[in-house]
Amino acid sequence: MDEKIIAALEEEVRENPKSIFAHHRLALAYFRAGRIQEAKETFKKILALDPQNFEALTNLGTILAQEGELEEARKAFALALKIYPASPQALTNMGLISFQLGDLEEAEKYYREALSVKPDLPAVWVNLATVLIAKEAYEEAENCCRKALEYEPEFSMAYNNLAVACYYQGKKDQALKALQKAKELGYPVNPQFEELVLS
Repeated sequence: MDEKIIAALEEEVRENPKSIFAHHRLALAYFRAGRIQEAKETFKKILALDPQNFEALTNLGTILAQEGELEEARKAFALALKIYPASPQALTNMGLISFQLGDLEEAEKYYREALSVKPDLPAVWVNLATVLIAKEAYEEAENCCRKALEYEPEFSMAYNNLAVACYYQGKKDQALKALQKAKELGYPVNPQFEELVLS
């Protein structure tokens, strides 16, 4: 991001300190330039002006999650969901945070809600499969991976998870085929798991 553009946006915010639009453009410019702390502070300023700002809550939550502040991120996403309960983005973010915090039931609930609103989200189908694998619900995990591949036929992580789900159901041939496809697409396959499938 050109520093001149950021300087111009900073000037715009100084001239219009109550303009949410000006703050938002500056926060995004900071974020794109890798100036994460300044982006975070600017999103907080937006929320001081407008506590119900969905975009600021979602963006702030994303930064907090990236920084490992998972409980704070969860609070931001929960507030975003109160404003827009049917947001696939906010539901997916809550699923991700819940999974990172080890709450599989919550993660599954949020992923399913996101998919009920917008079923054509291959990454969310794969995330749900990951949760189901952790819960040892392998057949359902396999179905989720196949659903993801309907929407995105070259999705390497979907093939990897499909391999895991098939292997633990005793479908070794299908597991091997899926694993080879995941590798072919550049997925960093777990070497120990590959050994298991090949043995």
